[in-house]
Amino acid sequence: SIIKEKELNLQMIDAYKEGVKAFEEGDVLFAAKKFNEAEILYPQSEWAPRSILMAAYAYYSQDYYFDAITELERFIKKYPTHERLNYAHFLLAICYYEQIVDEKKDLGPLLDAKKEFEFVIKNYPNSDFALDSKFKVDLINDVLASKEIFLGRYYMKKEKWIAAINRFKKVVEVYDTTVYIEEALHRLVEIHYRIGLVNESKKY
Repeated sequence: SIIKEKELNLQMIDAYKEGVKAFEEGDVLFAAKKFNEAEILYPQSEWAPRSILMAAYAYYSQDYYFDAITELERFIKKYPTHERLNYAHFLLAICYYEQIVDEKKDLGPLLDAKKEFEFVIKNYPNSDFALDSKFKVDLINDVLASKEIFLGRYYMKKEKWIAAINRFKKVVEVYDTTVYIEEALHRLVEIHYRIGLVNESKKY
């Protein structure tokens, strides 16, 4: 049995090394396959979780986001106490973040990225990942706030005052650290004044 374990270990290290070599040569699909093979050969070994992360990173490096996300979610589920969990969550957030091509069409990746970055900030506040995550959350909040401003302006044009007020209020309440806070306050003063709520207007 010890001989068998040794043999498995060697096979696994071979597969892992082949994965690294393929990755360095730019063949990420073959690399990911080899990392998966290494993990399957010897799932109890400490190399197994490392292999999943390597497979995920290989996919991510060439923008195979769906595959990278699948590997990372599997890692998070399978190794909930692993020391590299912070990295797994961070890479997952980055995978979502880099898929934000056109936030006008699809808010999904934006909100998924934000959720993962916030998880990293909350659970690993002293890590390097937290610093980068904070920066990314600020950028995402800017995008989300700009959408509220855009809609608020649209409702103003249509003279849908209550709908406009709700959009600008959301910026004040949720995105008050973004560059859009001044415009939101300015619009709230303006709209309340226009509809005769002078006291509300003064409040803003």
